[in-house]
Amino acid sequence: MTMAKMGKDLRPLCYEHYIAMKPVQLENSTHTFTTHSLAYACPLSDCFIFFADNTGYFSVEGDEQQSKQTGVLRVTCPQDGLPMYLAEVHPQKKNLRLWRCGKPNCKGHRAIEEYIFDPQDASVQQYFRTN
Repeated sequence: MTMAKMGKDLRPLCYEHYIAMKPVQLENSTHTFTTHSLAYACPLSDCFIFFADNTGYFSVEGDEQQSKQTGVLRVTCPQDGLPMYLAEVHPQKKNLRLWRCGKPNCKGHRAIEEYIFDPQDASVQQYFRTN
């Protein structure tokens, strides 16, 4: 998806802090050209969690010259397989989360009640990817 094709109503929450993320423009430079893409960043200064439509959630470590993308959290849409974003967290049950597809006009969503779990569990691996 290009920047223009991302839904205007896309309002991802930071999955660590449950607050609205702010739109930012990411820059990717190579020897011949520079590209820009829309992403969302947690507004807290000590949080480095981002959301982008093609990767889902990720964290960036390092400075601008040597940044490294790590720790991808990806929940996929049951309709088209694209990454979903955290749309809502239940006010009384913080472990109950609603995920929505970022593709415009897609009705895909998942309600997931999260528990402490073993990351090697096969049922968990279908929803989360950690690399």
